[in-house]
Amino acid sequence: MYTIEKLTDLGPLGMHTRSVVLSLFLVFTLSVNAQAETAKDAEDYAYKSLSLEDCLALARENSPLLSGAAEKVRELLADYRAARSEFFPKLALVSHYERSNPDRLSPGGGNPTMALFKEEGLVSITGKQVLFNGGKTRYDTQAASIGADAQRQEELRTADEVTYAVTEAFYRLLEAKEDLKTATEALKQRQEFAVLTEAFFKAGKVTRLDSLRAQSQVSDAELARTEAENAVSLAGEILARIMGLKEQAPVDIREGLPREFMPAPEIDSLWQETLKNNPEIRRLDLEVEQSRALARAAEGGYLPEVSLQGNMGTRHQDTGGSKDEWMAGVFLEFPFFEGGVTKARTAAANSRYLQSIERRRDRLNGLRVDLSTAWKYWENARHGVTATQQTLVAKEEAYKSSETLYRYGKAIGLDVLQAQVDLTASRFDFIRYAVNYEIARARVEQIAGSKQRLTVSEQGNGGQEK
Repeated sequence: MYTIEKLTDLGPLGMHTRSVVLSLFLVFTLSVNAQAETAKDAEDYAYKSLSLEDCLALARENSPLLSGAAEKVRELLADYRAARSEFFPKLALVSHYERSNPDRLSPGGGNPTMALFKEEGLVSITGKQVLFNGGKTRYDTQAASIGADAQRQEELRTADEVTYAVTEAFYRLLEAKEDLKTATEALKQRQEFAVLTEAFFKAGKVTRLDSLRAQSQVSDAELARTEAENAVSLAGEILARIMGLKEQAPVDIREGLPREFMPAPEIDSLWQETLKNNPEIRRLDLEVEQSRALARAAEGGYLPEVSLQGNMGTRHQDTGGSKDEWMAGVFLEFPFFEGGVTKARTAAANSRYLQSIERRRDRLNGLRVDLSTAWKYWENARHGVTATQQTLVAKEEAYKSSETLYRYGKAIGLDVLQAQVDLTASRFDFIRYAVNYEIARARVEQIAGSKQRLTVSEQGNGGQEK
């Protein structure tokens, strides 16, 4: 095999071969670089120009809260199967070997009339089937099943929380980007006015104070733009973390501010929808049910346990040989005295039942307050948008008029600067109210349970066996 350098010694054929090899090497290099650039572009594009739906989809795949809630469901399903196993018989393989003193007394006392065994071995299978235990197994199984159902509702509640958190972070990033646009435009206006003021100062039309004020406003606008740039970076990082992204790739969005601002539904209808659809309320209802079942299971400790037990196997003794044996019978175990443990467990279970009732009542009050607060924010933001839209038109006209009058010497520089400040503030207000409108609406939808959720796994009955 010839290297590229040695191919030069082979004459014209070698030169041709060398050219072919170099061409192939160049094509291969370009192909590898192209693939690397394509992979890099695909990676860079992965988290750019995201819509709200894209962010929610990424959260569905990556959010640790959602995956943790799903794992909790599987844990409680395992608890349910463990509790249900008490309905089935228990089988155990029993074996032992022992050596005894052959000169010991016989079981009836006195000197034995025959030699006693010195070694004994036993191999048997023992079984136990509980027929009745005061309902403990039944209610424990029922409580475990209800607990799994309650955790499914908790998974839905977690999905609603993640949906709201992603939505809020998305619109905060949108707000930061719109603020950056406004700050950049304000900086451009003030720079242009500073140039105009400097020209007027050199022409002797205005004082040095006007030029200094204009330069000061430029510095303030530069600071505002820098802060807006940092806010965009921070908001993107927050959105990435809430979505659960592990990569450090930048996150960017493509949507603009909303243009339609609908009024909020009636608060009473929203509350009725909350009572019907809110997963937290359904979870609390199930927890009340579960605590009641656990209280009944604890009360079952006062009743006897009835079981069917038996065993069969082979016993071997050195003096009597080997023999098969079996035993079967019905056993009754009544708890005569346990130091008050059943009474204490029953009292604790009943206390937890009453606590769950009060916890549900307290949370209902809290949810009603949360819903009213979010509803008021929704309406306040909607009215704020309407007011700032009208104010924005007036501020834009005032800025144009003051600048025109200033050019013709009919207004002073302070009038133009104040008009710029007012116009920029109005634009910031409009952005803030528009974003708050979407966030408040998302909060109302979260509480009412009407938002499409980010469930990790649609399991229907969760794989639970009845």
